[in-house]
Amino acid sequence: MSSFSHTGPHIVRLDGHISPVPHFPPTFTHTYTSYDRTPPDTQTIISRLADANVAITTRVPISAETIAICAKRKLKLIAVHAIGYDMVDLKACKEHGIKVCNVPAASNEAVAEHAIALFFAVRRRVVDMHNLVINTNEWAEKGSLASHFDGVPVTCRQEVVGIIGVGELGNRVANIFRSLNSTVLLSERPSCPPASTRPGRTPFVTVLAESTVIIITVPLAPTTLNLISTTELSLMKPDAVLINVARGGIVDEVALVKALWNRKIAAAATDVFVEEPAVSENSVLIKAAKEDALKGRLVLSPHLAWFARSSVEKLRVTTATNIEVWARGGDEGWNMVDLE
Repeated sequence: MSSFSHTGPHIVRLDGHISPVPHFPPTFTHTYTSYDRTPPDTQTIISRLADANVAITTRVPISAETIAICAKRKLKLIAVHAIGYDMVDLKACKEHGIKVCNVPAASNEAVAEHAIALFFAVRRRVVDMHNLVINTNEWAEKGSLASHFDGVPVTCRQEVVGIIGVGELGNRVANIFRSLNSTVLLSERPSCPPASTRPGRTPFVTVLAESTVIIITVPLAPTTLNLISTTELSLMKPDAVLINVARGGIVDEVALVKALWNRKIAAAATDVFVEEPAVSENSVLIKAAKEDALKGRLVLSPHLAWFARSSVEKLRVTTATNIEVWARGGDEGWNMVDLE
């Protein structure tokens, strides 16, 4: 750590409220400042990173302006305390010589299981049943609540599950559904012509048209922004359900609500939102989920699919290891993001 003072690198964490402190070994000399929450305005972020050699962020955005100013000061590394690094301007990092690292596959096991939980919640109408039991007397009055629901749900053996985003997370979800005897379709990239579809993959439009369940596990990027919108939703089956455990912005929220209202698809569930934290004032999904016509057909969770003991521990250890190996000048043993 010869490039730092005798106190080692100064590490500043911008959103410490999300998960516990990285687990640095006692032999690693450093100073550490953690802000519980940092508002997403550029000037506040720049101010908090004024003396930082390393910035740790989970969801606080680090823009090109922030990078340009902080790179002239002391910032050398942005450690993303998560899998996704879409909140960091990678082009600006490359331009100013700032390295970026993340925690690959930090929570894939937990997120895959959460995707399955959301699927069962909407397909089996669990939330709707819960609310009926505790808020009404319909069960006692009618003797059975089966007539309350439109149609009869199929079992997993009858489901055709389309996976959009076939990385480690997508493959984990696929394997779980295979174990439940579902048919699984692994989607080809939307930009790929059907004639060029790779072995083991299915053309994107075919996945949309033939699946009864669509699981979104693709990263957010310019090419995946609003990947699922009006056109794509119109291709889906009327009994299909859509599950998003990837990132907000991949599914066009306004188009999704319209598709649910018009019964173009049966149901949807998401753990992620365009704007987070999501509240009624900034989320069309939350507003829609409160409407009687969509209760039970739109299930929401607060970006906590990742939340599990294994995920938390991997985030703590890997983030710390990334920073320590980088600080000691190591070329290998840490998860540097390719800025090309």
